[in-house]
Amino acid sequence: MLAGGATALAMWLLLYAPSPYVVYEPGIAVPVESMVVLESTNSDEGASGEGDFVLTAVRLTAPNIWGVIKAGVDRNMDVRWKRQVFGGKTKNEYVDRLNDIMSGSQNTALQAAYNYSKIKYRVENGSVIPEQTADAITIKANEIGGPSAGLVFALQAIELLEQEDLSRGLKIAATGTIDAAGNVGAIGGVKQKTVSVTGYGADLFIVPKGNEKEARRTAKRLNGDTVIVGVSSLAEAVQAISAFAVERTG
Repeated sequence: MLAGGATALAMWLLLYAPSPYVVYEPGIAVPVESMVVLESTNSDEGASGEGDFVLTAVRLTAPNIWGVIKAGVDRNMDVRWKRQVFGGKTKNEYVDRLNDIMSGSQNTALQAAYNYSKIKYRVENGSVIPEQTADAITIKANEIGGPSAGLVFALQAIELLEQEDLSRGLKIAATGTIDAAGNVGAIGGVKQKTVSVTGYGADLFIVPKGNEKEARRTAKRLNGDTVIVGVSSLAEAVQAISAFAVERTG
C-alpha cells in the first residue's frame, strides 16, 4: 500500500504539480511584410520584392515537472528558473512589460530606418513622424513582445522607403535589438531562433555579433542550409544581405 501510494504521489508530482521553471522552446518564424506598412500606399511591398524578411520569436512555456525533465534533455530547449526570467513579476506583468518594450522597439526601428535612408522625422507623443507624410510607416506586431524584432522591422522599412528589392527574392531572417543610430544589440534565445528559421527554410539568418557563435554552433548541429552572419549595425546588415545576394543569385 505504501509503495503504491508513493508511486501515485510521484506520478501526481510529475504530471500536475507546478514547477519553478520555465522553458525556452523554438517558436515562430514568420514574414514581417504584413506587419510593416507604408501608409501612403497601404502597401507592404517594396519595388519588386519577392523575397521575405522573417521575424523569429522564442516560445516560453511553464511545463509540469515531467515537461521540465524532457526539456532538460532536448538540445533545442533551455530550462530557466522562473524568478530568473520573470524578475519577481507575475507572468501577466512580464508579458505586459514585453509588449511595452516591443512598442519602443518599433519606434527605434523606424528611427533607424529613417536615419539610414536620410529621411527627416520628429518624435512626438511617442510616435515617429516623418517630414513627408508619404514616408509614414506603421508597424503592427500583433501578439509578439520584446525588443529583438527591431532589426528585422528596420530592414523591412528600408525596403519600403527606398523602393528597392533589398531581400533579392531570398528568405532573410534577422534578429537583434536596434537603437535610433542603427546599432544592433544581443538578444536571448538565439539557439531556439536558429532552430525556427532553419525549419522555415531561411537562406540567411542575420544575428547580433554577440550571438553569432551560438547561432553558428546550432546551425552546424542542425546541418541545414541557412547561412549565419553576425552584424553590429543596420548598415552592416544591409551590406551583408547585398553581398550574400550577389553570391547566391549573381
